[in-house]
Parts: sequence; C-alpha cells; structure tokens
Amino acid sequence: MKQVTLLNLETLCCIAKLGTFHAAAQKMNASQPAISARIRDMESALGVALFRRQGRRMELTFQGRELVQMVEPLLRRLDSVVGALDNPEAATGIVRIGAGEIAALSWFPVFIARLRQLMPKVTYQVEIDLTAAMRQRLEAGKLDVALFAGPVTSVDTRSASLGRVRMCWMMAPSLMARSEPARSPRELLESQAIWSLSKPSASHSMTMAMLRDLGVAADAIGTCNHIMALIEIIVSGAGVALLPEILVRGYVAKSELVPLLPELPTPELEFVIAWSADQEQSIIRNIVDMALRCTTFDGPDAPADAVHVLDDLASEKGDSGP
Repeated sequence: MKQVTLLNLETLCCIAKLGTFHAAAQKMNASQPAISARIRDMESALGVALFRRQGRRMELTFQGRELVQMVEPLLRRLDSVVGALDNPEAATGIVRIGAGEIAALSWFPVFIARLRQLMPKVTYQVEIDLTAAMRQRLEAGKLDVALFAGPVTSVDTRSASLGRVRMCWMMAPSLMARSEPARSPRELLESQAIWSLSKPSASHSMTMAMLRDLGVAADAIGTCNHIMALIEIIVSGAGVALLPEILVRGYVAKSELVPLLPELPTPELEFVIAWSADQEQSIIRNIVDMALRCTTFDGPDAPADAVHVLDDLASEKGDSGP
C-alpha cells in the first residue's frame, strides 16, 4: 500500500482552500494531472474517497473534510517550526563550541557576545583546549564548531579561514640586558632557556621546526600548557619563547617584553573555524558567519579590530536604554 506523504496532505489542503484542482496546480507549481495523481494515491492509501464530483466541481466528501480539519493545524505548526529554524532570534538548542587559547584570549569573548545578541535562546557550551584536542573532539562529534590552528584535512570536516597570527621570539628586557652580544640568532637562542606551549600544540610544532632550521639543539626546552602562564614566565625573565604577537602587544607597549632579534623570521599560524560536513543547519551557518565578522587575526580581508566591535556593542546597548 502506498504511503500518505506530506506533499499529498499539502495538496489536499490547498485544493480545499482554493476550491479547484486547477487553482491548486497553479499555486503549487505543478500540472493538474500531477495534482489529481496525488489525490488518487492518497485515496488508495486511505481506502476512502476524499472528493466527489458535483457538476463541474470536485467537492470534499465528509471524510475529506474531516481529514482537512485534522491536517491543517498540523501543517500550520510545521510551517511555524520551519520558520523558526531560519529565524535566529527564535532558534533554540545547545551548541558546543571549542576554541584554542589564542582565539579565546583575543576576540572570542566579543564573538560570544555577538552570538548571544543574534541567537539569545541558544545555550552555548564553550571548551578551551589545544588544537589537537579540538580536532579530535570535533571529529568524534563531541563539538559542533571549533576554532583552532589549521589547516583542516579531514574530508568529513568543513572549514573557513579566520586569518593568520604572527609568531615572534620574545624575551624580558632584563634578560636582554644581561645577555652577552651574540654573533648569530643560533648563538643567542643557545645561550637562553627556551620555552614553548606543550605538545601537541601547533605552536610547539612551529617552535621545534624553527629551532631545527636554525641548527639549535632542542632536546631540553621548557613547556607550559597555558599560553598566558607561558607569557608571564617569559616576562619574569625565565627564558625566551615563540609567542603570538596578538597576545603580547600590551606587554611590548609597557616594555615588559622585547623581540629577541629583529632579523629572526616571524612565521604565521593560520586559524580556521571548522564544523562537521553534515552540520549545515542555519545555527551553524550563523556561528560561522559571526566568527568571520569578529575575527581580528591578520588577513587580506581582516574585519575591524575587536575594540571597534566592543564599541559597537556598547553603542547598541546605550541605544536600547537601560
């Protein structure tokens, strides 16, 4: 026996509302024979006649009228639900967002504030961790969206670039003053204690690669699993580290950190926002779009600075009153 489809029920209600098969065909952008076939399929599946001919018109039978009365409210509710899914303010649910520390400590708070404005009924569960952990949790379905150092190689994961973060070798001015003049970057690095974020962070991999390129032995470098703690360790004069420029600007401005050597290269980490390829709901699209608008990482089309976004938020709050 054929099944009664949602399209068949919509066709029945459309005929009941407009009065004729011809009008329903025009409304639903279908041929009249197709409309008639849908009704025949439904009558066959239900085992009852839904229409009877009255002169040149087709009138609903009492079973047809009863079915329309039951189905119309359900179709209205379904339209409401589908409409709500495309309406950010009406969107509901729990979204699990993962972020690496560099993003979390720069523009991420502004990003979350913007999402709360856009989709106020959505609950956000935020996890901060290293890139490798973010990747694993996203691929395991334990995160819906993640922001981390790219690139993404999994065929089951989609991503969009958030821009690049410059990395620079930094040290405390006091340590620089005590250092003997060195003839090369290699000699200067070898004369200092070297620190890095813990494995398996992207920053650690980049640090090790640069040390190898410079011919510096990296058998015993200090590690720390928290970027701000690592920065404070370097500020204290405990050694040198390859640090994200976006997070040390304030320290440089206050002369608490200085570049190790101006001639050392400043490599870049590209960051992405990633999500599962089977997650294409409007909520996920809204989150991705908002991240692309809020990111302050460097790029050819980098959005406004986070300070400007915060100013916008404050202005909007002021416009809306207390």
